[in-house]
Formats: sequence, C-alpha cells, structure tokens
Amino acid sequence: MSNSYKSIMKTTGLVGAVQVIRLLFGLIRNKLIALYFGASGIGLWSLYLSFTEMIQSATSLGLEKSAVKKIAENDEDLYQRNLAIQVLMFSLTVVSFLISIVIAVFSAEFSTHIFGSADYKIGLMVCSGVIFVNTLATAYRSVLNGLSEIKKLALSQLIGILIGNIIVFTLIPFFPSTAIPIYLLIIATTSFFPTFYLVRNLKIPFNKIIVSEAFQTLGSLMKIGLAVWISAMFMTFMTYITNLFLKDNLSIEILGLYQASWTISNLYIGIILSSMGVAFFPKICKVITDQKEAVKTINEQIEFGLLVSFPFIIGIYTFAPLILNILYSSNFVDAESIIRWQMLGVTIRLFGFPFGYALMAKGKTVQYTVSQFLFSGLNYVFIVWITLNVGFDGLGVNYFAAYIIYTVVIGGFCYKTIGYKLSPLLVRIVFIYLITFISVTFALNYLTTIPFYFFGGAVVGLISYYSFNELQKQLNINVIKFVRGKLKI
Repeated sequence: MSNSYKSIMKTTGLVGAVQVIRLLFGLIRNKLIALYFGASGIGLWSLYLSFTEMIQSATSLGLEKSAVKKIAENDEDLYQRNLAIQVLMFSLTVVSFLISIVIAVFSAEFSTHIFGSADYKIGLMVCSGVIFVNTLATAYRSVLNGLSEIKKLALSQLIGILIGNIIVFTLIPFFPSTAIPIYLLIIATTSFFPTFYLVRNLKIPFNKIIVSEAFQTLGSLMKIGLAVWISAMFMTFMTYITNLFLKDNLSIEILGLYQASWTISNLYIGIILSSMGVAFFPKICKVITDQKEAVKTINEQIEFGLLVSFPFIIGIYTFAPLILNILYSSNFVDAESIIRWQMLGVTIRLFGFPFGYALMAKGKTVQYTVSQFLFSGLNYVFIVWITLNVGFDGLGVNYFAAYIIYTVVIGGFCYKTIGYKLSPLLVRIVFIYLITFISVTFALNYLTTIPFYFFGGAVVGLISYYSFNELQKQLNINVIKFVRGKLKI
C-alpha cells in the first residue's frame, strides 16, 4: 500500500503546490474585489465567470479529457499520438473561435438576459476573448498531461498564475467593477502563453493529415469526451441559472455571499481532487478489468483524500466567521451557516470523485452522465425550494443534501459495476471523522463563541495529529525525518 500512497502523494504534491498558490492568489484577488467593490462586485465576478465557464464547457467538447487518455495510451505509437494532438488542437481552435464570434455578435442580447439590460455588452465581448484563449490553453495543458510532462504542466500554470494575478492586483484599485471582464482576459492570456511556449518547445512533429484518419481519431476522442462534455455543460449551466435565480429572488449581494462561501469551501478540496485526478484517471483505466485491484485503487484514493483534507475541512467548519472576515470582510460573516453546510457537502464529495472516474474507465458513460445530472439537478431544485420556503438561512443545505444522494447513487453504480465495497481502513476513518463533526456541531450549539473556538481548536489539533499519523503509517515513512533529510537539517 505504501507505494500506491507514495505515487499519489508525489503527483498530488507537485500539482497541488501550484494549486495552493492559485488558491492563495485567488483569495487575495477576491479580498481586493470585496474591499473595493463589495458583495455586488463578487456577484458580478461570479456571473461573468459562470457565463464564460458555461460557454467554455460547450467549446471543449469534452476532448480535453479524452485526449489525455488517447495521447497517453499511444506513447509508443508516435503517429497516432501526434495525430490525436493535431485533431485536438484543430477542433478546439475552430469551434472556440466560431462560438466566441457568436458571443461577441449577440453580446447585447446575452447582457439583457443575464443582467437585465444591455449595459454589460462590452464586458461580454471581452468575455468572448476569454473563452477563446482559455479553450486553447486547456487544449495545450491536455497535451502536457497526456505526455506525462507534469513538471512542465505545473510550471506553465505557475507562471500564468503569478504574472496574471500580479497584474490584476495592481489594476483593481484604479478601475471600477466594469473592468472585471478585462481582469478575466488578463488571467486567461497569461495562462495561455507559458503553456503554448512549453508545448512548442517539445517540438512535436506534425503529420500530414489524412481526412478519413482525422475523423476516425475525432470519433474515438468523442466516445469518452461526449459524456464528459454533456455532463460539464449541464453542471456549468445549472451553476449559471442558480446564480441568476439567487440574484433575481434574493439580491446580487446574497449571491456574492453564497459565491464567497462556495469559493472557500471548494477551493482547497478542488486543489486536492484536481491534483489527484492528474494521475488517478490513467491509473484506474489500467486496472479497471481487475476488480480487486480497481476497488483497492479507489479506496486508497478516497482514504488519501480524506486524510489530507479533513483537518482543513473541520478547521474551516469551526472558524467559518473568522475566515470569512479575513478572506473577504465583516460584511460576509452572515454566510457562516452556508459555508458550514457546504463543508459537510465537500466531505461527501471526496467519495464521489473516484467513483466518477471509475465509471468512465469502465466505459459506463451513461451511468456517469446520469449521476452528474442528478447532482446538478437536485442542487438546483433544493436551492429553489429552500429560497422560496426558508430564505437565506437555509442556503447551503441544498449542497449537502444533493451530494449525499449523488454519492449513494454513484456508489451504487460502482457496486453493481465493479463490486465496490469500503475497506476496513476507510470505515475507521469515516467513523472517526463523523464523531468529530458531531462533537464540533454539538459544541457550536451549546457553547459561547470564545469557549467554542478553544474547543474547536483543540479538536482540529487532535484530528490533524490522527490524520498525520495515519498518513505516515500508510506511506511507511517518517515524514518529519524524510523532510529533514531532504533539507539536510
């Protein structure tokens, strides 16, 4: 088991380090937007961002996922590998360009639909450029991932994060919130060029394309890509209409509070999941025909994710008001109940992550798509019902409830497909973490603020100690001695 954990940790550590930097810069950026533009500025940022992400999901065609698999499995067949890269780049360039033109031409209509007036059409024209550049950057990152150029992938992202955000930080104090689309374009552009340069530096030779072979390769990519594309499109669309619903039925300030909570609750987990996903999908594809090995691989992924995530989860759950105040402002403290419910939801999300990849590896694209639709649909239905019947105080419950149902369903699919069952270690980890959540929640309801923070801090320390020791045991190394040895302390 130690070798599997070490492999997971190595990839997660490299990609995760870059994602942590992205997280920190994202939090600083959100803090500046909150300070200079208020909750409405965060709301505007989320509307522009959800719109561009929704359209990017449409332009990607799911090829960025399937291309990684196609490139990796043809590592020794350079003709097929290079053909897959060419088809990927050509397809996404053409589709993203055409869609960006459509967005720019009909920007006034989109602005009226999203914001209630055509005043934001210039911003949406800028967003059409963001969509085009981001789609190309995603394609180049897929090439690096498929070629297992993880260091170059991490380096390209790091350069883009540093340059783009530093420029944006400098500009925010001097321009109004109408410049938000420009900030998105700056971040997109500075992310694209380092990736483009590093891929070109690999000097991948281009084949003379035969049309029939190109269409055959595109069809092969679309087999997996279609399921990913449809699911991503639906999930992004549901996020988009959820934001519109909250804006129209509550206020753009409430949308800002909800978005701030979602950002904090999902950013760290997003780092862990995206970092693990770089290596997990190819790995589960290789062992999926071996039922015992597949179940073991899934359990190890969930165990690792919980062990490295839960101390932070319970920390955010405990100190939610302080974190909202520090990362945003005192105006955001009212969102503490939202973020606590969402932290419960992201804990459940750690289970659903490997289940989804396992279904894709098994070729069960219908079950994968159904489960993704189920979560997004339920989350929206719950948030509508809660908003209309409970109001602001009930927000966040929707996310937790939707993830419980989603995980039960997708876990059931994996049980039926590959005979999945929880490992004894995973059962023990879940039990300990469940008791932790119950204890902290009980204290939250019966202790005043200061005693609760002392109690919560002690719990965070104890659970961190447990997680650290369990992780050391599974890695079969003394982490402190290992780090000291590397640093020669």
